[in-house]
Amino acid sequence: MDALARLEAAIAADGSAAAWAARVGISSAYVSDVRRGVRQPGPSVLQALGLQRVVSYRDEEARS
Repeated sequence: MDALARLEAAIAADGSAAAWAARVGISSAYVSDVRRGVRQPGPSVLQALGLQRVVSYRDEEARS
């Protein structure tokens, strides 16, 4: 499950985005921005969802 899907499931479980944001200590405006794709989920959102950002790189030659 990706981060946005997990966020939507968490919001549904709490009944509203405002309720989820208040419970985890994140502003509801920030949660709204993440949901609309205006901002990427940062450490506070990811931590509340039990996720961790992972970045990887690969050699361009590996794509061939």
